[in-house]
Amino acid sequence: MVSTFHGLELGKRGLSVGQASLSTTGQNIANVNTKGYSRQQVNSSASPSLSVWTAQGANTGQLGTGVTIDSITRVRDRFLDQQFRDHSETLGQWQAKQTTLDRLETIVNEPSDSGLSSAMNSLNSAWQDLANEPDSLSAQAIVKERAQGFVEVAQSMNKSMTNLKSELTQQTQDAVAEANGYLKQIAELNKSIVRNGNQSNDLKDKRDALVEDLSKLMAVKVDEKSDGSYSISLSSNKQALVAGEKVSEIDVDSVNADPKSYGGKLAGLGASMDSAVHYQDKLISVVKNFAQANTMTKTGGADQALFIGDADNFNLSELKVNYAAKPLKQPAAPDKPSEDAQSYFRELVSELGAESQAAISSVTNHEATLQATENRRQSVTGVSLDEEMANLVKYQHSYNAAARLVSMTDQMLDTIINRMAN
Repeated sequence: MVSTFHGLELGKRGLSVGQASLSTTGQNIANVNTKGYSRQQVNSSASPSLSVWTAQGANTGQLGTGVTIDSITRVRDRFLDQQFRDHSETLGQWQAKQTTLDRLETIVNEPSDSGLSSAMNSLNSAWQDLANEPDSLSAQAIVKERAQGFVEVAQSMNKSMTNLKSELTQQTQDAVAEANGYLKQIAELNKSIVRNGNQSNDLKDKRDALVEDLSKLMAVKVDEKSDGSYSISLSSNKQALVAGEKVSEIDVDSVNADPKSYGGKLAGLGASMDSAVHYQDKLISVVKNFAQANTMTKTGGADQALFIGDADNFNLSELKVNYAAKPLKQPAAPDKPSEDAQSYFRELVSELGAESQAAISSVTNHEATLQATENRRQSVTGVSLDEEMANLVKYQHSYNAAARLVSMTDQMLDTIINRMAN
């Protein structure tokens, strides 16, 4: 038999769902500009029905008991989330490469009136002047002066490239520490989410924000377990990083040994180090060849060679001008003393320029792809004020209707209890 207070229970449940819907809508509106916030929604369903007597007999009819709240969940698309992480990882990798190549272009500084090419041309011109006046002390002094300018430019470039490698080493260490920090925080949030319940929406938003920051540093795969916790592994080799509360930290030596397997900024920094080493080696080769073409000896003093340096174990930072040379020994072909070295340097500049342009293009393309993915994701998980305002009106009407049902039922009960007794 249906309870006399059945109508009140119906209205109460309607009020409860309406109030929850209004509060959730207000939460969405309040966080419309909150970074990382996911739109929330109330999921409800009809509550279990009551069996009632009908003309056909017992248990042949069912009477509804209203509505019940099943959950309040975030609106997310896991496929788009993983796509965003993948694009973010690729962009982070290319950004690291592009930044380093840009630094290398600044160090090489070509074309320029103060770069290495200009210094080599100036020395070649001084040799030509000396060839025209072999006995001129002034011409010999100018050759040494131009040679010193060449050495200073070359050593400055070499020092800058060495400093760049040191910076890349430090950046890798910092990135590893940052990644391990994210892994620890994600594990802590896993613990809190499991303890507080699978529908800890705010905690999940914080965790997803950390995962997205992590994806810029390395390529990760995310699996959500039934208890709401995340299991995170490297995309390349499935190496476990986070499993519930357990964290497996990464170390610098492993990253340096195989940066490509980590992806993201870590892989980009590894590729950047390779580029820095590659172009520094090429620079050293150019300088060595140029110095040899302009005559180089291991000792100074009375030797007539222009440069002092060890051709067998060449060290650019130890290259010097032989100021004691009297007279200077001119190269075998004073009109073209270093053409091969200069041609090699032009190849270096062209290669670096082409690689830098390719990196810039890749960064631009991946930024556009990431933004397009984010736009698609925001269309699902982001808060639309127009939609929320429409929901606000809808849920308000629903709440008012449920309140009207309670009021009407109250009047009916008042009639039964107070007035029929008279």
